[in-house]
Amino acid sequence: MWSEASAAMAVQTDEPMTAPALHDAYCTLVWGAADQALCLLDTDGRVAAWNPGAERLTGYPAAEVLGRVFAYGDGPAGESAAALATARESGRYETEGWWPRRDGSRFRAHTVIVAIRDGARLSGYAQLIREVPARSERSGEIEAVALILDLALSTMSQGLCLFDADRKVRLLNQRFHEMFPAPGRDLVGAPIEAIWALAFGGPEAGLWEGAALLAGHRGSFGNGETVVMATSDDRAIALVRREVPGGAFVVTFEDVTRQRRAEEEISRLAHHDALTGLPNRAMLWRRLAESAADGALPAGTALLFLDLDGFKAVNDELGHQAGDALLQQLADRLRAALPEPGLAARFGGDEFALLLPGGAGELAVPLAERLLLELGRPYDIEGQPARQVTASIGIALADAAATPDTMLRQADCALYAAKGAGKAAWRLFTRRLETERSDEMRLERDLRQAIAAGQLALAYQPIIELAQGSVNAREALLRWTHPERGPVSPRRFIPIAEKSDLIRDLGLWVLDEACRAAAAWPDQARICVNVSVHQLGDGSLPRAVQDVLARTGLTPRRLEIEITETVLSTTAGGIVDDLQRLHAMGVSISLDDFGVGFSSLARVRAFPIDRIKIDGSFVRDAVDRPDCRAIVGIVAELGRRLGIETVAEGVETPAQLAVVREEGFTEAQGYLFGRAVLPPAPTARPAGA
Repeated sequence: MWSEASAAMAVQTDEPMTAPALHDAYCTLVWGAADQALCLLDTDGRVAAWNPGAERLTGYPAAEVLGRVFAYGDGPAGESAAALATARESGRYETEGWWPRRDGSRFRAHTVIVAIRDGARLSGYAQLIREVPARSERSGEIEAVALILDLALSTMSQGLCLFDADRKVRLLNQRFHEMFPAPGRDLVGAPIEAIWALAFGGPEAGLWEGAALLAGHRGSFGNGETVVMATSDDRAIALVRREVPGGAFVVTFEDVTRQRRAEEEISRLAHHDALTGLPNRAMLWRRLAESAADGALPAGTALLFLDLDGFKAVNDELGHQAGDALLQQLADRLRAALPEPGLAARFGGDEFALLLPGGAGELAVPLAERLLLELGRPYDIEGQPARQVTASIGIALADAAATPDTMLRQADCALYAAKGAGKAAWRLFTRRLETERSDEMRLERDLRQAIAAGQLALAYQPIIELAQGSVNAREALLRWTHPERGPVSPRRFIPIAEKSDLIRDLGLWVLDEACRAAAAWPDQARICVNVSVHQLGDGSLPRAVQDVLARTGLTPRRLEIEITETVLSTTAGGIVDDLQRLHAMGVSISLDDFGVGFSSLARVRAFPIDRIKIDGSFVRDAVDRPDCRAIVGIVAELGRRLGIETVAEGVETPAQLAVVREEGFTEAQGYLFGRAVLPPAPTARPAGA
């Protein structure tokens, strides 16, 4: 109860603590109270006086107590210091706890500590210790249980209401009051309708509203089953009802709003695209499946697949952040154009889909035409010049037996046809398109096998130098002899290769074979190799050319790379870089089929072009049509002024040859000089291709 102190520090009653005011107060109020344990403490907490009542109650005589540091009860010294600090600050400290006796026993005591002041100065403390009458053991157990129960109820995360058999409130815990505050209202004894009105109707709701709400909820209520209800302030409350013997029951109320919103957000993220906020592929499939009664979609349902033309160039030139901004604007345009109750979804990348259920399907074609115009408008991207992309759209319309799988396949087939038709086009699915698509897929599969099986060969067509009449160059032209179909036109299989990843493998094989053959020619003619736009832009072609030239021994000046105006219409900086690297290596660059594309003279000037090959359609008509003759002359003059050589393609007659000679072309190519022929010996198979 107290700690030892040195004799020199013992406080006597004739020291400062026994000043007249303190001494008189003590004598008058303390010494006559033999049934009360009273003592005085100095400002440092040492016992300065100890009355007979204290000796009787604790068994400690005053001689053993005076001068020792006070310690409250049998608790730690820190608790005693805190008690004195409280008395010093507030003037009074009161508590109840256990005190030790000198014989080792304990007693329950009620203790009061009062600060004694002389004016503003603290003089010490007066302490009153009174024994609390003992209670029965059973009473203590009940009190302990009640304390534990009260603690449990007050710390529950759920609100709790105990209702009696008459459905009136008998107990409410603190959490319920926190969840549904009702200042000034005593809810104990209130009917259950009042609780429902407060919880789900709001503080101003009346009993009749509570009764209506309760009636609506009762059908969902089961013993021990959790149901979730919405409050008037948009919270989600989980309710559990449990029966109690005798007809009473307990209802717990748990606020699960955050949990529900988190679950809703997780569900939203699982079914929506993070970038655009549109539903994703999974959500579209779910909507299709829900619409399909007995596995078939309602007749007239429409599904539109949409793919952007030119989006890759935006990403390549401006970066993915600009591309993302464009996709977000495009999604906004889709939302605005979509009729109710349609669904717009993003499949990923620049692929989108639109679902028009049931009767809305008749709007599919007008919607596609409107979207081609709407999506083709320029897109404003912060910090960048306005960019324009177009869209290709495939449309599938459900018949009576259409399934979700069927619709997806048909819309994809129609989209493929739309992309094949050029930019900014839409196509409606037909069985003919499906047949063509299936045939194209088989042809693609066979083309992959053709590369591996060595069914490909190169034919070479001469290019004549008009001044001398000698062979200046030969163009390498790819030929494919299908084991069942026979010869397949390049106009048929090259577009298929360009739509897939095959064009790169084909292009590298052609480059290697052509350079190998040219290195063995007895003359020094150039070898002209066509290159697709899909082979340019990432730096791989210059590296491949350098490797092939080193491996075959062909000098760079004898290799000519032919590109089309499609390459010029693509503004990706990587393509220009690749062509400039090739040109710096000594490789020539020629522009094929000039005049039939969309390139401008400014684009021609920006590229490292050594030769222009005018398209054969102008040459063939130049003899009879003055306008074509004029175009031939303009191209020849353009070459002279730019210092670029000119090649006339499609020369088949002496009259056509005379025209291109007169106009000043430097080279010519066509059937008049020779068709493309295979070399005498079969070309080597693609090594490991």
